[in-house]
Amino acid sequence: MKITAFLLAALPAASSAFTLSIANGLPIRRSVAKFTDDKVPEDSVAKAAEAALMAPNHFLSEPTRMYDLGSEAVEKLKGLNEDKAKMFAGVPGWMVFSVKTEHLDENGGISAKLALEDHATVACAAQNFMQSLAEDGVGSKWMTGALGIDPAEIMKVAGAPEDEKMIGVIWYGMPAKPIADMPAPKRKLSVDDVLTKVA
Repeated sequence: MKITAFLLAALPAASSAFTLSIANGLPIRRSVAKFTDDKVPEDSVAKAAEAALMAPNHFLSEPTRMYDLGSEAVEKLKGLNEDKAKMFAGVPGWMVFSVKTEHLDENGGISAKLALEDHATVACAAQNFMQSLAEDGVGSKWMTGALGIDPAEIMKVAGAPEDEKMIGVIWYGMPAKPIADMPAPKRKLSVDDVLTKVA
């Protein structure tokens, strides 16, 4: 099973290409579920993985782990939810994000304070990954429960150690229509509704 695991130590230092602010991708990132067969440039994925590792990280605990699933792994996922096999077949890229933390609670969960800090870092990492892809015109979508597969089973398919917890699966690929042409979903709350300025 060919699965590329992007581990922290394996990635190079941030390249000059990444010094550009990923804020450029903020207005155009959209959740994309329909992709073309066009290949995603490898450097776009590598740059997005670099962006993921630049997420805020309490005490530099470096909890982010990524698994880029190949075709054999995706075939196994299809077998775990045959009702969605056709949908899965239309997704070119699958990046599993997991958290590796030494601070799990007594039940092996992530409710402990420092474990939640590590979880937050990986969530930020996933966001950075998607924003970076958007800069290069690559679509993405964060998937969890809608996959209809137990996260523990997904982690087994990824070949991840048992002490890691899945945070999400990022689908990625070249979008069926340009991201810039996709309207942003209307939010119920505006900035004025959620931002409080304190004197």
